Amino acid sequence: MHRTITVMAKRLFVVIAALLLAACAFGPQSRGAGGSAQQTRTFGSNGERIYFTATSERGIAITSTGGPMSNGGMMGGGMRVNGQFACATCHGSNGKGGQQSTGMMQGIAAKDIRWSALQSEFDAEKFRLAVTQGQDPNGTQLSTDMPRWSISDDDLADLITYLKTLP
Repeated sequence: MHRTITVMAKRLFVVIAALLLAACAFGPQSRGAGGSAQQTRTFGSNGERIYFTATSERGIAITSTGGPMSNGGMMGGGMRVNGQFACATCHGSNGKGGQQSTGMMQGIAAKDIRWSALQSEFDAEKFRLAVTQGQDPNGTQLSTDMPRWSISDDDLADLITYLKTLP
């Protein structure tokens, strides 16, 4: 009897593992480098594309240094493209931010970056300094969880325009 239960439990485990693997392989693709649904998705603007993929329709590289990967790796985050995180990874698809899970039981608090939430503290120049140099509007340094992005002025303007559309 005990042997029968053990065999059945092992078979059940194999079936569950197979179902989980199938769900990951065939379910909605919201993250992952190379060929993910996010990369083939049609975007309404270049700013939206930048927000979700950290890529520009201009073909100009948008790269970063630092960020959650520099502190042990982000485990529960969003999409990575060519090894990069995108804004939506930490700030969410709606821009509202919040507490995000990282590896090693750490967490980060991502700021609400909808322009309606930022406009009391930030103008375009202060936002550029936050994104490219990690500088808060008061001049202090942002957490190292915030990547420092190399982004063109045109792409940054497109990103701000997109952030202004988020309710």
